[in-house]
Amino acid sequence: MSEQSMKIGYIVDRDLKRNPHLTKRFEFREATFTRRISSRGDKVYSKMLQFPIDYEEIIGNANIMKDNPKIILVREPFLIDDDLRNRVTKWVNWANTVDRKEYDPFV
Repeated sequence: MSEQSMKIGYIVDRDLKRNPHLTKRFEFREATFTRRISSRGDKVYSKMLQFPIDYEEIIGNANIMKDNPKIILVREPFLIDDDLRNRVTKWVNWANTVDRKEYDPFV
């Protein structure tokens, strides 16, 4: 996969109590990014993110989910490939239809 076609993904977790007009708690988003390597570090910039993030962090987040099929990171950006996109999309669709205690061990 070339650098130009790579995208980052992000799962938005919305508070339905604060936003009663919303029907789905989770939303999967993906966007292109710009990678800038300088003496200050290796950063990723995207219109989807409010601030730049370390490139190694998005790679690490993707690897966490690839290495652990039962883990989905929410509110953390990650590098997308086709397999991860499919898995995350399925999880978002599932999580929006079940009770919170099905996916959240802290409830």
